[in-house]
Amino acid sequence: MKVLVLGGDTRQIYCAGRLSLEPNMIVHSCGLGCDEAPHCSADVLVLPYVTGSGGLINAPLSQRIITVDEAVESVKVGGTVFLGMLDKEQVKRFEDKNVKVYDWFSDEELTLANAGLTAEGAAQIIVKSSEYGLGGSRILILGWGRVARECAKLFGAMGADVTVSARKSQALDDAADRGFKTAEFIDKSSVAAADIIVNTVPQNVLFEDTLRCVKKGGWILELASKPYGVDMNAASRLGVKVNIASGIPGRYTPESAGRQMAQSVIRRLKGDGEAYG
Repeated sequence: MKVLVLGGDTRQIYCAGRLSLEPNMIVHSCGLGCDEAPHCSADVLVLPYVTGSGGLINAPLSQRIITVDEAVESVKVGGTVFLGMLDKEQVKRFEDKNVKVYDWFSDEELTLANAGLTAEGAAQIIVKSSEYGLGGSRILILGWGRVARECAKLFGAMGADVTVSARKSQALDDAADRGFKTAEFIDKSSVAAADIIVNTVPQNVLFEDTLRCVKKGGWILELASKPYGVDMNAASRLGVKVNIASGIPGRYTPESAGRQMAQSVIRRLKGDGEAYG
């Protein structure tokens, strides 16, 4: 079975390395520091966790631009592709080629593992970037998805005073049941009291009127992907510090993240008797 790992950050290198240990896989890679064009007709194509946009594949380690056109051409008719957060029109191009598409984000085990790695990286950033240690810091977490839950659990275990702010009452009830303080979304008094605000909501929710409430010395850790939760222009005007830290697993724990991606590929292929084994 020919496998092509195409584009991505350092975690893709570790993903390729783990897959190469499988006895029935011949693994090639491209766009991971080498700039040649994809060179094999792959049975399995492994694209980045956040695959790309605008017809391009994310390939920060390569000086060469890699297009979705090349990705589609590099996988066999009837093959398999792993991708994430690629727009529907581009995904349909694989499907039109009778390629079986697996979305990284539909693998719950992988998603939970990445949430845990994101929380670990966020803790490292806070320790390095803040005048406060995590212990005793007042942290306001916006949202209550997987990343928010993992952050709350880890930060609380490290001694932080954690408050969770979420839209849904069910989410607030769950956070309270887990022992965390809760606040309405977005309670300005909670913003004003926080040493650090951790956003996990991937849409603008922190606008100028709320940003004015951030205390002197307080700052925001942005964990969501674009368009982010913070109105960046307003934050800049007001002098509110925002640390943009999306994609943490690829930056802080690439080996663990890459191995988790490889395990996701192996699990899914083993679940498809015609594709693997």
